[in-house]
Amino acid sequence: MEARSTSMISDSGSLVETVGFELLGSDLGKEMECALQVALAGGVVFANGTDPLFIFRQALAASIRNIESHPRGRLFQEFLLKGPYENAGEIPTELVGHRLSDAESASAITFIYSHMVNCFKGAVTELLAAKACLRLQEQLQQHGELPPNARLYVGDAVCVHPARGKGLLKGADLYILIEECRPDAALNIAVAGVTEVKSYIRSESRLGEQLDQHLRRATLGLWVAGVDYPAEAVKVGYGKDRRGIRIAVLPSDWKLPRSFQFEDSENGRLLNVDRGEPPRKDDEITHIGDNGWRIVLRWSKEALAEAAYEMTFWYMEKIGEVIYSKSVPKDWGAMTPAEAGRNAAKMMLYYAILRCRTIREEQRAVALYNSYGYGYALGMNYKNAEGRREMLWPQDLHEILSAGKTKRGCSLC
Repeated sequence: MEARSTSMISDSGSLVETVGFELLGSDLGKEMECALQVALAGGVVFANGTDPLFIFRQALAASIRNIESHPRGRLFQEFLLKGPYENAGEIPTELVGHRLSDAESASAITFIYSHMVNCFKGAVTELLAAKACLRLQEQLQQHGELPPNARLYVGDAVCVHPARGKGLLKGADLYILIEECRPDAALNIAVAGVTEVKSYIRSESRLGEQLDQHLRRATLGLWVAGVDYPAEAVKVGYGKDRRGIRIAVLPSDWKLPRSFQFEDSENGRLLNVDRGEPPRKDDEITHIGDNGWRIVLRWSKEALAEAAYEMTFWYMEKIGEVIYSKSVPKDWGAMTPAEAGRNAAKMMLYYAILRCRTIREEQRAVALYNSYGYGYALGMNYKNAEGRREMLWPQDLHEILSAGKTKRGCSLC
């Protein structure tokens, strides 16, 4: 496949303008829409708009900008356009520069596996957290521990002043803020609470350190929904003892089903993987110590990871579609740009497996390739008797249905 220029960077706004909540899957998508509706009805302030779908799309666009502004963002595009060398052995001299080196391919796989997936996963988890944090805020208001004018702010609706220099920095994931009028009629802003949202399990001590840091950094000054508050106008805590509420939001730990069936259709045999359903109907809120709270979302880290992988593959396909918008390779003449984008993504992941230099590189490449073809629950967890991932094929799934494992001893862990 001939290489072309990779000077293009996608327009994140145009990429997301047709995306709906179904990108997250039916159940999680409906819950996301509902969570944003509830949050907005409760007065929660988001950085972008007051419409649930627009807020979701803007969060997705922000994740894409984060990906594309990363030093390896351009390398990812070259991974889809040039790709790794398509065979084992030394890269032929005439193809050097027209294919990624093995080191570049490994770097691109790591970027997809970690940074890209985490960007999308973090965005989804932060939006889901808004509803749960609003519920906690309302409970504290009902008990008189917060005043009626306390408001919840999400994401980039609040930024912090840096210790040195100009500009603004990201602060906590969510803030509970209270406007307080001074005797001279000027306004102070009181930081009544800060929230740290994680899409994975994190220790209480590490979360506590991050939450304390957010409260300390707030004293440098805040930018709140377009209004700048210098350091002298920011007060940390609320009430007589000026306590700052510390809220940690984490996912649940239940696992997605590894069960599946094949169903006959007009288009042949289709794989149907059973959906995972949260065992609880609501998020779990627990009081920890004097001013600490832990919120465990009803959605698990595996369910959130599944959504993030689907978003990552959607983005890979969209970038491929942009790359091939004017023309597709000669061998792919019958494909639309969208089909070429999907084909390029899967093909390059396959080639990357052939070029892996270490077990770690191979395991990441196989995880992406398998998950792309069979979904996160099956693709990420198909392993041999030694616990290592292997490439998954339809015949393997038929053998698992028949005997619980393949003839080579692989199974779904």
